Amino acid sequence: RFIIYAVMRNPYQGLPAEAMRGVTFAAFWSTGTIYASRIAPAGMSATMLMFLNAMYGGLGQSLGAIIGGKLQSKVGTVKTFLYGAAFDLCFVGFVITYLMVRKESNFKNPTPIQPKVKTTTSKNKKRR
Repeated sequence: RFIIYAVMRNPYQGLPAEAMRGVTFAAFWSTGTIYASRIAPAGMSATMLMFLNAMYGGLGQSLGAIIGGKLQSKVGTVKTFLYGAAFDLCFVGFVITYLMVRKESNFKNPTPIQPKVKTTTSKNKKRR
């Protein structure tokens, strides 16, 4: 998508990139919400979805705007999109490699996060 933005000369050339964004964002968001609710402890799925939204909408978009704006003012718009495309390609390659190397991936079989339960020892029971 960033490569299309970097080489386009007419605003209509950006329409395929926007259509691609709609499909990829829908896949990302639906997968993220399903995964977040699957790993959430019992009764905490709304809280886990709130963390997902905060990380994407708060941290991700804020850092993206700051870093993208700084990069655009230093190297220009076209190079910013090309650098973004290169970064995304490297990131996707890293994730694919990581998932292929990792034997027991939590993405393949997510399990809920279990809260740690404090146990009392026999010494503590005798003191009471």
